[in-house]
Amino acid sequence: MGKVVVELSDQELQLVESILMDADAEEALRFIRQVLKPKLRAKTHPALDSGRTSGIMT
Repeated sequence: MGKVVVELSDQELQLVESILMDADAEEALRFIRQVLKPKLRAKTHPALDSGRTSGIMT
C-alpha cells in the first residue's frame, strides 16, 4: 500500500492536541475509530459504501 494523506479539520486537530496533552488512551482510540478509520477507508476503498460517514466530526 502506498502513502495516504488524510486531512483534518481545525476541530479535529484541536482534539488531537488535547488527546496528546492529556495522554488520553480511550479518547485516542475513539478518535482513530470514529475519525481516522472512515477517512482512511474512503481514501483506500472509495468504491465501498460511498454514502458512509466521512469521519468529519460535527
